[in-house]
Amino acid sequence: MNIKAINNTQLKFNQAVFKGKESQKQGNIKSSSPSYVKIPLAVLIAMSPLTTPNTMAQDKLPKKPDEILLERQQKNQPKTKVLDVKTFFNVNGENYVVRTKSTDGDHTNFEKITVSQATPKSRGAKYDTKEISRYNFAPCTDDLEANNGFFTIDGVQVQDIDSQKKLIGNEEFINYFEELANSPKNNGALEVVNHNENIVPLPSGRVHVSYEDGNIWQDAEPYTPKGEYMGHRILEGDNGIYDIAIYNSDDQTLTAEEFTLKKEGCPELKIDKMIKVKSSFATDHNKPIDYETYQFNLTDDNGVTTVIYDKTLGEYMERVCKSTLYEKDNVPFDKGSIEKEYKISASTNKIYDNK
Repeated sequence: MNIKAINNTQLKFNQAVFKGKESQKQGNIKSSSPSYVKIPLAVLIAMSPLTTPNTMAQDKLPKKPDEILLERQQKNQPKTKVLDVKTFFNVNGENYVVRTKSTDGDHTNFEKITVSQATPKSRGAKYDTKEISRYNFAPCTDDLEANNGFFTIDGVQVQDIDSQKKLIGNEEFINYFEELANSPKNNGALEVVNHNENIVPLPSGRVHVSYEDGNIWQDAEPYTPKGEYMGHRILEGDNGIYDIAIYNSDDQTLTAEEFTLKKEGCPELKIDKMIKVKSSFATDHNKPIDYETYQFNLTDDNGVTTVIYDKTLGEYMERVCKSTLYEKDNVPFDKGSIEKEYKISASTNKIYDNK
C-alpha cells in the first residue's frame, strides 16, 4: 500500500485522518460520504522518518557546583589592561615592544611587564619580564687577592613560555626598565637583583664561575730552586708585595734559568708560565665588557699549580723578558696570551664560551 506524506493540518487531537477515494456506482447513485480511518499517534510516529535530537542527553544535566564556581570566578576576574607601550629599535639587531599591564583591576599601577619581538625575520617571540639582573664578577685567584678587577654586567632578564631565560642589554633599554622598577606604580612587577659571582682562572688562561674557597698559595709546598741564587727584587703589585728571585744553573752567569715568587705568608714558588689574558663578556650592549690582566702559573716541587692574577707584576715581567736575564733559547718560564669571548647564561648564571 502506498502511503502519502502526512500534512500537519491533517493531525487533530492525537488522531490522523486519511481520506479515501469516493465510491462510484453506475447510474444516478450519489457518491458516498468520505470514509475516515483513525490511526493512533504512536503508530504515526513509528511510521515517520527517524530524526537525531538536537541536544545530547548529558547536556541537559545540571552543572556541578565546581563548574558553577569556576564560571563565577572567571566572570568576576579583573580584566588585564595595557597601561603603556614603548618600542625599542635595534637592540643588538632586534626590535622590542614593551608593554606594562595592570592585572588586578586597579589601573593606577602595573603588575606585569611583557616584551615581544618586532623584527620581520624573527618568530615573534614573547617574553615575561623577570628582573633587572646585575652580575657582579670578582676575579678570585688562588691567593684570594685579585678582587681589584671587580666588574659588573647588567641586563633585563626575560622568560618565554618554555621557561627559557634571556638577558637583554642596551643602555637605553636598561635605563627604561630601571625607571619602571623605581616607579611608584610598580606593584611587584619588577625588581633589581644582584648576582655576586667569583671568576676563577684555569691554568690554561680560561675562566669559569666557581665558589671555591681557601688560599691555595698559602697552603702550597715550597719550591726548592735548582740553581745558584743571583739576587732578588721587591715589587709592589696590584695584589700585594712580591719578592722576585732569580737563579742561575748553567755556566752563563748573565742569564737566569729560574724565577721564583713569594710574598708575606706564602711560600716561594717557581714561575712556570705568564699569560696575558683578555676576557670579553658579550652582552646586548653595543660593546662587550673586557677584563684584561696577567696570569701567573706557579709550581711547587710536586708540580702542583697555583694561579694568581696581577697586572702590575705582569707589566714588570714583560720588561724583564726583554732583558738578557731571559734567555730566548732556553726560556726560564713560558710566555703566552689568550683572548676568549664569554656569554652569561641567564638560566644558570654561569658563563660559557661564546662561539
